[in-house]
Amino acid sequence: MKIKVPFFLSKWFHFEFWPFWIFYFPVYGYGIYLAIKARSFAYFTAANPSMKFGGAFGMDKIKMIDFINKEYTPKGFLSINGENGEAIYLKMIQHKFDFPIVCKPNVGERGIGVEKIDCQQDLNLFLQTKNEDILVQEFIDYPIELGVFYHRFPISSEDGISSVVKKEFLKITGNGKSRFSELVHENVRAKNRITYLRKKYKSKWNQIIPSGITYKLEPIGNHNRGTKFLDGNYLINKRLVKVFRKIAQPLDGYYYGRFDLKVNSIEDLYNGNKIKIIELNGVNSEPAHIYDPDYSIFKAYKEVVKHMKLVFDISQENRKLGIKPDPFRKVLSGLFTHLFTSKTKA
Repeated sequence: MKIKVPFFLSKWFHFEFWPFWIFYFPVYGYGIYLAIKARSFAYFTAANPSMKFGGAFGMDKIKMIDFINKEYTPKGFLSINGENGEAIYLKMIQHKFDFPIVCKPNVGERGIGVEKIDCQQDLNLFLQTKNEDILVQEFIDYPIELGVFYHRFPISSEDGISSVVKKEFLKITGNGKSRFSELVHENVRAKNRITYLRKKYKSKWNQIIPSGITYKLEPIGNHNRGTKFLDGNYLINKRLVKVFRKIAQPLDGYYYGRFDLKVNSIEDLYNGNKIKIIELNGVNSEPAHIYDPDYSIFKAYKEVVKHMKLVFDISQENRKLGIKPDPFRKVLSGLFTHLFTSKTKA
């Protein structure tokens, strides 16, 4: 007889569910070593001089998206804190897109506060909970979502793609016997989202779902929203590097990070067609393919260390060009403001 282990216990056997600081604890020592070697505890800020603190935190999302060729980005705009739903809808008309949309904090990480909005009423409800500038984008309904980790060196001009993560959205499939709520409770990735999902799918919660009918519970591709991250490194080849070399070419002062995107097909990806970059991340980026459920923790730490070394090497090349890291005191002050301002707004 198979014993079913409660999620709060079983998650400790799968590092993809560990808190951020616990997973990274074993490599903190290596980070200190690199800082001493660089003679700067904020050496990483020189990796992406065009981004605030190198993109470690507090990044202005609309600023980075605006650097990218419009061919590769969704339609969107920045809504200043305090704007109501009617004002935002008028801007949507001006920018020639309609519902559904995606709204996210202009300064934020790890998918916190991101929502797909389907109508004016939902937009008004969303705004009631926000006290910050919001990035409003058209919802891109392409079937494939990826995170592509691209880097380049400022002096040697060497570049490459070191990680591709494929995202499998949180979903349930009916069997003709179980209620919607039962199917949700059976999905281990929905365990931390039960309250949210019960409210979102209130009308369906007690319905029996017909066999073969699938519901995508979360349209937002973040791990903390139940998305499964899969190793997509098999997609890396010279064609893919060439595509991202072209996309990154106009991004002056950007050398390291992850492009989160949607694409219509893998062939379109290799041809550089129908790619929509929904977010651009800096030195806070993770090689997210390591969170594949089949990935070993030893391989994961090897990848993390490799990417930490990449940040160090790129930063050192930029320093040879005269780019100085931010003062560590400034970084600490910025981090303190970022963390506590975010908590106050929440």
